[in-house]
Amino acid sequence: MGRLLDKLLKTSPAYDIRQDKDGFVLVGKPDHIDEFSDIVREAAEQAGEEFVVFTTSDGHQGYSQMFVMLLDEPRA
Repeated sequence: MGRLLDKLLKTSPAYDIRQDKDGFVLVGKPDHIDEFSDIVREAAEQAGEEFVVFTTSDGHQGYSQMFVMLLDEPRA
């Protein structure tokens, strides 16, 4: 996996991670929403070959959730 994807799938004070059938859901923590929003923007800019992201706005200028779908099966 790429560096950003590895970073996204590690624990962070900015979000919680939940594995889903088709990927991962990252849920921003309310007290770190600005940091989480920056992470979402970075992931959206770098998505493409390894993964795609689907974002959920917080209703303002930030993000509350991001779904990360892997495009290739991870190699063991």
